Amino acid sequence: MRVFGWESWRGSFRGQSSGSDPGDTHTSSTSHSSHHHDTDTNMSLTPHKEELLSQFRERVAGVIPPGQQHDHNLLQWLVGEQTLCYLILAQSSSCLARNFNIDKAEHMLRKSMEWRKEWGTDTVVDWDVPEVLHNYYPVGMAGHDKTGLPVWIIPYGGCDMRGLLSSVRKCDYIRYTIRVLELSRRDMAKQTQILGYPITQQCCIFDLENFSLRHVTWKPAMDVILELVQLYEANYPEFLKCAYVINAPKVFTLAYAVIKPFLHEVTLKKIRIFGHSGWKEALLEDIDGDQLPQHWGGTRTDPDGNPKCPSQICLGGEVPKRYYLSLSKSNLSKLTEDNNLSTLTLSKGGKKRLKFDIKQPGSHLKWEFRTEDFDVGFGVSRKLKKGEEEILVPLQRVNSQLVTEEGYLVCTEPGTYVVTFDNEFSYVRSKKILYTVQVEPPGDFKEE
Repeated sequence: MRVFGWESWRGSFRGQSSGSDPGDTHTSSTSHSSHHHDTDTNMSLTPHKEELLSQFRERVAGVIPPGQQHDHNLLQWLVGEQTLCYLILAQSSSCLARNFNIDKAEHMLRKSMEWRKEWGTDTVVDWDVPEVLHNYYPVGMAGHDKTGLPVWIIPYGGCDMRGLLSSVRKCDYIRYTIRVLELSRRDMAKQTQILGYPITQQCCIFDLENFSLRHVTWKPAMDVILELVQLYEANYPEFLKCAYVINAPKVFTLAYAVIKPFLHEVTLKKIRIFGHSGWKEALLEDIDGDQLPQHWGGTRTDPDGNPKCPSQICLGGEVPKRYYLSLSKSNLSKLTEDNNLSTLTLSKGGKKRLKFDIKQPGSHLKWEFRTEDFDVGFGVSRKLKKGEEEILVPLQRVNSQLVTEEGYLVCTEPGTYVVTFDNEFSYVRSKKILYTVQVEPPGDFKEE
C-alpha cells in the first residue's frame, strides 16, 4: 500500500493548467475546444488504425456487451494516453499517433471487466446506500456542459473524511464513489441517445472552500484517495474532459505537491486550478448558467431560494458521532504494543513539544500515535528566525483514542521541526500517549 505525504512548499493558483507547476498561469488547451460534435462514424482514422480497431473489437467481442462495442467505447481503451475528445471534436488522426497498442488495451480491458464483476458495478446504482454516505458524502450532478457532458460538483472543502471513514467500511466508501461514476455513465448513455453523438466524458468542479490539511493528513484518508485515483485511471480511461479546482487556498499546495506525482500527465493537463477569483467566468465558458447553481456562477436555486441547491448537491459537513462504528467494524488502523513505541503522559492542561533537526531537504518526518482513553491536540510546525514558527499541520484535537493517527511530512527546507502534543484544553484529565516519530533521509523513505 502506498501512502501520501505532505510537502512543505508554497505556490499560488490563477487558473493554470495543473500540468505545470502551480506558479504557471496558462490554461489547458482542452478547456477551449469547439462545441461541435460529429458521430463516431465520422471519426478520422488511418486505414492502419481502422484495422487495429477492428482487430481489437474481435478480440474483446466476448468480454464486453454488444451495446458497448461502438467505436467511441473501444477507442477509450485504445487511445489511453491521448484525449479522446480531440478525436471526436477535431477529427485529428494525429491524436492517435501514440499508444494504440491492442495487446495492452486488451489486457487493461479484461482486468477492468474482472474488476467490474468483483465490485458489482452493473448493479451498484441500485445499492442500498448507507445513510451517512447519502447525507455527508459531498457530491452531486448539477447539469450538462454546452456539449452535453454531465457536470458534477464536489464541494470537497465540506468533506469530513475522518468522520465518513469512521462511520463506514472503506469498501463502502469506495463503492459509493463507484456508484457516482456509474450514475455518470448512465447519464452519458442517455445523452448519447438524445443528442445523436457519443457522450463519453464528464466535467467535475472541485470546490475547496473551507479546505484545510485536516481533510487529508490522516493516513486512512490518504490511502483511500490514492486507491480511488488508481481505480479511476485503470477502469474509467478517458472518462474526464475537464476538472475545475476552485477556491484553492494556499495550503492546497501542500496537498497538490503530493497528489500530482500520482496523476497521469494527460489527466494533469485536464485540471484547471483557481484561487478565489476567475473561476466563474471560466465555468460559464463551457457551461450555460441554467445548468449551474447560483453559488457556482449559474442561475439555479432550490425552490426555497438556496443558491447552493442542496436538493441536488450534497454539501457534506461534519459527520455526527452517532454514525461512528467501533474499531472492530470500521477497518481503521490501530497500533499494537510491539511497535517500539515511546510513552508520554501529558498532565492536565499540559503540552509537549518534540524538536527534530532536519539537515537534508526532502527528508520525511513520520508520526504515528494513539491515546489510551481520550482525544489530544496535535500539530507540526517549523522554527523560523526571531522565535517565529511556520505552521505546517495546524494544531487540532484528534480522536486518537478511537483510531491511530498516522501521517508524514516532506521537509523541503532544512531547519528545526516541532511536533506538538497538546492537552491545554483539558483541565480535568491527563492523557497517556503511545507514539513513534521518525526522521528518514530522502533516499531511505519507503511508501507502504
